Amino acid sequence: MSEVVESKVDEQEPSNSTLKPTGFTQTATGGQFGAASPIKSTPTKQAPYVKKYVHSPNNKNPPRKIFQDYISQEETDAGLKDKTMFKAVLRINPKNYQECFLDHPKGTEYPDVLVLGQDRNRAMQGDVVIVKMKPKEEWLVNYPEYVKWWGLNKKTERKLGKVDNNTNKPDKRCLQNEIDDNGVTSEEVPESCLISIGSIVRIDEKKHFRVAAGKLQLMPNSANPNVLFVATDSRVPRILIPKAEIDQEFFTRPKDFEKFLYTAKINEWRADSIYAEGTLIKLLGMSGEIETETERIVYEHQIDHREFSDECLASLPISSAEDWKIPEKEFEYRRDFRQEIVFTIDPKTARDLDDALHAKHIDDCDGKGTPGVEIGVHIADVTFFLKEDTELDKWASERGNSTYLSQLVIPMLPRILCEQLCSLNPGVDRLAFSTVFKLNYEGELKDVWFGRSIIRSRVKLAYEHAQDFIEHPEKDFTTEELPPISDGNTPFEIREKTLMLHRIAQLLRKQRESNGALRIELPKLKFALDEDKKPQGVSIYEIKDSNKLVEEFMLLANMEVAKKIGSAFPNSALLRNHPPPKEKMIKDVAEQCAKIGFPLDGKTSGMLSTSLRKYQGNTRLDMCIRQVISSLTIKPMQQAKYFCTADMPPSFFHHYALNVDHYTHFTSPIRRYPDVIVHRQLAASLGYNEKCDRDPKEIQNICTRCNDTKQASKEASEESATLYFGVFIHSVGKMTCQAVVLGVMDLSFDVLVVEYGVVKRVYVDKMKREFDKIPEQLTLHWPADPNAESGNKDAFSTVIQMCCVITVVLSPTKDVDVNAIMLRPTLEQRNILKSTLKDMLETGSNILES
Repeated sequence: MSEVVESKVDEQEPSNSTLKPTGFTQTATGGQFGAASPIKSTPTKQAPYVKKYVHSPNNKNPPRKIFQDYISQEETDAGLKDKTMFKAVLRINPKNYQECFLDHPKGTEYPDVLVLGQDRNRAMQGDVVIVKMKPKEEWLVNYPEYVKWWGLNKKTERKLGKVDNNTNKPDKRCLQNEIDDNGVTSEEVPESCLISIGSIVRIDEKKHFRVAAGKLQLMPNSANPNVLFVATDSRVPRILIPKAEIDQEFFTRPKDFEKFLYTAKINEWRADSIYAEGTLIKLLGMSGEIETETERIVYEHQIDHREFSDECLASLPISSAEDWKIPEKEFEYRRDFRQEIVFTIDPKTARDLDDALHAKHIDDCDGKGTPGVEIGVHIADVTFFLKEDTELDKWASERGNSTYLSQLVIPMLPRILCEQLCSLNPGVDRLAFSTVFKLNYEGELKDVWFGRSIIRSRVKLAYEHAQDFIEHPEKDFTTEELPPISDGNTPFEIREKTLMLHRIAQLLRKQRESNGALRIELPKLKFALDEDKKPQGVSIYEIKDSNKLVEEFMLLANMEVAKKIGSAFPNSALLRNHPPPKEKMIKDVAEQCAKIGFPLDGKTSGMLSTSLRKYQGNTRLDMCIRQVISSLTIKPMQQAKYFCTADMPPSFFHHYALNVDHYTHFTSPIRRYPDVIVHRQLAASLGYNEKCDRDPKEIQNICTRCNDTKQASKEASEESATLYFGVFIHSVGKMTCQAVVLGVMDLSFDVLVVEYGVVKRVYVDKMKREFDKIPEQLTLHWPADPNAESGNKDAFSTVIQMCCVITVVLSPTKDVDVNAIMLRPTLEQRNILKSTLKDMLETGSNILES
């Protein structure tokens, strides 16, 4: 999901027990113009695609156009004005790059607009494109909705007839097929029964960098002046690279280069060719090595991995962290919290500590003598060192955020800042920007204070330490059981402060949930790495109360700071919103969940949250049900994004998942550049400095850039987890696992591997089978096997349906890929297949516990 909660899972420095998110998909192969498509033709002249057309009396055959020419800016403006065209961000299906999706111009109550094949017109993932709808007759039939409509409005039996040319699936027909075969008219068929089809007529903004990692292949025609670059990302077209750029040994000993990864940049992709043309920009190395695969991930997602330049470092007010002391003038106006028991709670291997907490009882929380608690949220004062418009500030703005891969962190700021001067390390004085809350014992907020401060953290707790306090509140912890504690404080004091924070966090969370806040958790992988940073073990990372403790106070600080800067600078505040889910999709998900026995109400975030909380048990069955429901409900959710408040209506500010009207990011300026801007705006609102000179347009540009880098980092983190999981399976060999079916198709089905939260696709295209679309059931026919167990030697059939439990084998394949294979079920597995998760819940079955 885009952003449901604030989490610090990804903040730690990768090491042993590295925690990473997971999102496992397989890319498609084959097709007309994608990276993995077969070579259709080979240019024989220096021109990289086909011979350029030269107009002459003797040349009467111009080259055949594969793609449309782009329309002019004038035509674009006219089309947008009269609404015959619309602007949208392109999303390409990573499993089938010939399917692209766009948000519908009429709103989220309509399904996405589909762009097929060559109508993509050379646009790339994330590009802002101009789209023109195709005639209604070319739209695809939305099979389930159309069948319902036919049953209600027609008396005759519907003929299936021929299939649409755009697909080989019998249920995917265009409206023209229905007009020809069944005599309907385009006017009578409602749009809800169709999937609208569009074509891209112009690229308005090239968001994709046109850079990819991949391998080189020789062209079939040795006289061809180019070699072929095949990107690892199937959404990138094949690229022709001039031979002059290639090591000449490649042409005499091509097999020696089979494992080499290169990086290429697309320079042009003309309308008369399926190929792009480009140049090599970097040799990465051997694809079999983890470090090199990491480089591939970095380059494919355009993550800046360069070291900071001397000019950047020279823009810092200090060149060394050794013996640095806080300037005396800072003590004159900052609030001093060094007498408070302040401490950090972070992942065990974290080195960039940007938030700390303190808690104490107070006699008056509301000015009326009501006793309560004071909670301090102290955030590293990065802007003291990172001055506006310096070279380093520009660099951080471009980088946007830190990127956390499985064994590597690409920091937004130099390590002198993120690990030393700004990091709230224990036992040293540090500059902070603090929010201090006064609450009564029921968790009601009575007062909030913002200001620059000086703190001294007493101890660097890991989540595991805080969790021990929570689970063993009466235990007397020894100093040996905890990290070093400074300033004479004791384990007893640290434990009591942690428990105080935990009790208030529970109250705050309960209030948020009752107010409609939503939390959807997808599994994240936890890797144990050896000294060479190779994965030795893997498990699902568990979010515990200690994580939620920190999260709750970060959320509160972000919400209160958002209100403050939104009020102070209504036309230039940097906030963060989360749009509601796409209406049509969430409705479809609710219907699907009802079919599998887990009804949801998705009308509001509160109703959806209430529905999800019904499945919050601690058994393995409960966990599987949550994972299945989360995998479905995540699909309609839109991305949370930074935005500038200028010219935006208040309704736009709303954060759907948190169900609050104002939200921003303030708590992680070490690793997110928007937080840096928010710190500067908060400082200006408090009179510490003049208002930021940046105008609303410039702030919005920063927001747009940071939205892009945040998404790129997220995708890179997910690919990194995929890579490390693949390396792990390759190191240990085949693994037999239980899996829950998430979706059924005619040639395959998707499963969630219970043990690791990994989603894989199981292909059964070589088996005898029948697919029933309406109940979404796939019947597999297993041949007789004389070597099978007694009673299981004869031929039999099994039915694969949503939420049934099967056994799969995770098997290593080429490079570091992993396949999921369903083996011939044993008698026991055949019995398990007969039950769905709903059946197990109703009968109290412990099949998943075995």
